[in-house]
Amino acid sequence: MALRDATSILALADEVLRRVPGGSDAEVVIDETDSALTRYALNAIHQNVAETGVRLRLRLIRDGRVGVAELRGEAEDIADRLVRAAEDARRLSPAQENVAPLPDPAVARAEEAKPAAWSDGTAEATPEQRADAVAVVAGAAAAKGLEAFGAFETRAQQIAVVNTRGVRRHARSTVARMTAVVRGDDGAGYADRCAADVGAVDPRAVAAESVDTALRNQGAQVVEPGDYEVILAPYAVAEMIEYLSWLGFGALARQEERSFMRPGERLMSQGVTLRDDGSDPLGLPFPFDWEGVTAQPVTFVEDGVCRDFVYDTPAAMVDGVRTTGHALPLPNTSGPVATHLVMEPGDRTPEELIAAVRNGLYVTRFWYVREVHPLRTVITGMTREGTFRIEDGRVTTPVRDLRFTQSIVGALDTVQGISRDRRLEIPDEGSATLAPWLHIGRFHFSS
Repeated sequence: MALRDATSILALADEVLRRVPGGSDAEVVIDETDSALTRYALNAIHQNVAETGVRLRLRLIRDGRVGVAELRGEAEDIADRLVRAAEDARRLSPAQENVAPLPDPAVARAEEAKPAAWSDGTAEATPEQRADAVAVVAGAAAAKGLEAFGAFETRAQQIAVVNTRGVRRHARSTVARMTAVVRGDDGAGYADRCAADVGAVDPRAVAAESVDTALRNQGAQVVEPGDYEVILAPYAVAEMIEYLSWLGFGALARQEERSFMRPGERLMSQGVTLRDDGSDPLGLPFPFDWEGVTAQPVTFVEDGVCRDFVYDTPAAMVDGVRTTGHALPLPNTSGPVATHLVMEPGDRTPEELIAAVRNGLYVTRFWYVREVHPLRTVITGMTREGTFRIEDGRVTTPVRDLRFTQSIVGALDTVQGISRDRRLEIPDEGSATLAPWLHIGRFHFSS
């Protein structure tokens, strides 16, 4: 089932607003998703699922009280039920002195928005297309006596945000993501590809990378824990900077004194520049946030120096600035979040980065990452599906997966090289990270 047209979605939002009690400020968010997923294991498809659903969310503000309700489905009386539920919640909520206002069109800055990432091919992708792609990976694995596991997802989504102050936004987007874990008797390899256009997801590249990594990763040997020079592949880099974003790039984290960021100070190597840009065509562009405000580009770290933060309306009120368009559905306790992370590229190839390492490790990706000390950006986790020795500038023998305990800022302060090639990683619905390969001078493995 395809997404309905924008006119129908906006008309449904208008229908909800018409039922809102007089004197209230109200915001309606409608999120409709049409997704399909093909899973495979042991070189065979074992599940194909598809789901289309719509979610309506209403935020009511009146007399210093805020009420929120959310319903899913398409019942005929859904608008009435949503308004009643939100009004009941508002009536029972405690009064607040300074309720964050809904944005108006001047704050939303719709005229500055760029288009969202959309592909008709992704929206119209069939189970047969996904099955053909899976067959490429499974066939390549089977030909080498290996077993492939993974999934291929295609998703189309549209979001509308309409409020009583005149904000009226709508955009639709698509994403395609294929993952593969290829296993042998004593080791595995991983690969994924992500894009807005399903045609840009190359199953042959996924197969070649995962199979090659798995073949080289058999019979891994134990190495001693300690500090190593490392090359991190984009899978690992993306996860690392996503954690960094959650730990400190939001204005609420700074206001609550739990952010590592110190604007104006150099905390990382000179080549490190991190930003959020929802309009970058190499990422997964989307024009506005969950308040309907156009997402502004924000630079967090520029050549190693801490710069700015992302804002939503409540955080912007505290600092007396304008929101940057990075709100999650409000109210919430998380604050604003960067969802289109970009690490600026360097000037090396991955092979040149590896060639610069005399004795170190190549890490494909991380697994089971957890925070240890948020203010110091210390995380812990395991390497997974492709950790190798680097000796005299060459990737050589596989090593057993290691536990790391490392400050992200500390690692990024020892960056010795950044690749010009980058990969798009899409870890969660609605977020994307554009990450390169990194040569890090010191990374601590604890066991």
